[in-house]
Amino acid sequence: MFNNVHHVRILVYNADDMVEYMETNFGMRPVKVKVYKERGMKNAIYKVGETNLEITEPLDMSSKMGQFLEREGPGIYHIAFGVDGIEQAAKTLASKGNKMRGDNGMTRSAEGYMTANIDPESSLGFPFQIAEG
Repeated sequence: MFNNVHHVRILVYNADDMVEYMETNFGMRPVKVKVYKERGMKNAIYKVGETNLEITEPLDMSSKMGQFLEREGPGIYHIAFGVDGIEQAAKTLASKGNKMRGDNGMTRSAEGYMTANIDPESSLGFPFQIAEG
């Protein structure tokens, strides 16, 4: 079912500080840094092989991401696996008893590709996501 690890989203309190840390300590620079006001986040995207590492700062601490960061501290928010035929993959996951979040389990990412999110209640508390590609 999975092609690869599409992306890993890591929540931080300050994306700019983490960008500086990543460059200083690992020599890595993001391929993109962008504020998504409509989504209430600032994202720094790194390419690591086929995988995007997304360093995300919630801009609204009352949002779901902000609440997660306050409750759990900095760390992995979700891992997304790349799949072909995302709509069918989401239906297959739902048919196995997974509760899917979003409109029929489907959402569009800030970058424009389709995703499907398993509600953590269905996945032993971990927020898995699948993404196009």
